[in-house]
Amino acid sequence: MRMFNVLTAFSISLIGLASVNLHAAETRIFENQFGRVEVPVKPQCIVSLHDFSLTIQLFELGARPCGSVARKKLWSEPYFRGVEHRFNTEELVYVGSHKSPDEEVISILEPDLIVGLPFQEKLKEKLSYIAPTVILPTKNKSIKEWASQLADLSGESARFKDQQAEYEWIISEFKRLVPEPEKITVTTLEIYEDNFQLIGRGGLDEVIADMGLGRPQGYLDAKKGINYSLERISDMDADIIIDTYEPLLDSREDTKEFRESVQWKSLFAVQNDQFLYFNRSRYGDTMGGLIGSAYLLLSHIAEREFKTQTPRSENH
Repeated sequence: MRMFNVLTAFSISLIGLASVNLHAAETRIFENQFGRVEVPVKPQCIVSLHDFSLTIQLFELGARPCGSVARKKLWSEPYFRGVEHRFNTEELVYVGSHKSPDEEVISILEPDLIVGLPFQEKLKEKLSYIAPTVILPTKNKSIKEWASQLADLSGESARFKDQQAEYEWIISEFKRLVPEPEKITVTTLEIYEDNFQLIGRGGLDEVIADMGLGRPQGYLDAKKGINYSLERISDMDADIIIDTYEPLLDSREDTKEFRESVQWKSLFAVQNDQFLYFNRSRYGDTMGGLIGSAYLLLSHIAEREFKTQTPRSENH
């Protein structure tokens, strides 16, 4: 009788293990512009190939990744941009840089899903031997669109809907307080030591578009992704200018000379104390970044007094 009970318990244990394995192996097809991939229904170990967007978004959704790329200086600990000051990263494994992820470390983690960005598509075939690898359309889709895909992949769509609802409320509140947002011009840029680019980190450009704010003509005529010299800065003058800096890279200190130049100080936004300088690590290119950036613009534009270069009908 005792032997029967032991065998019964052993059989039940085997059935339980089979059930767990069956559940773990449950898959479905995920499809986007980068192709069809068979992925787990509820992934247990996700490796992220970009910290500032994908890793942050996974943490925001409550789907804590098991591994992530990060910035790392020689002889220093890896720095997961935008993540460390908001979430506990003690169990997050460093898997190399976003340009050269460490395949061996990723393999050791035994992930059941790997997610990356379009510029990493060339790595997809090789990484697919380790785990299903999905490339998300962060380059030509809005943050809201690709974050929705990541939420779907990680089984956290309910949390994404909460984020979306909060963001939409901020946009509606802004439009309630600012009846003619198109008459307020905004330039988003990123200053380097002796030049600049038109970049809005943390979803700033997406927020500005959703709020209906205007852009100066010089900004509209220029191209993104190329460097412009200091002499071109006057073309980008606006009611409000926004730049972001990265403390890890000492970018605020390195660009001090640019911001002390005559050309910079002659800008309308600078002269009227309407230059906004944000720490970009506080807000990633994620839904949380959109929400944070939207709250910043709500406070700095809709809830304060400021000047514009052209008269507006409403008092502000």
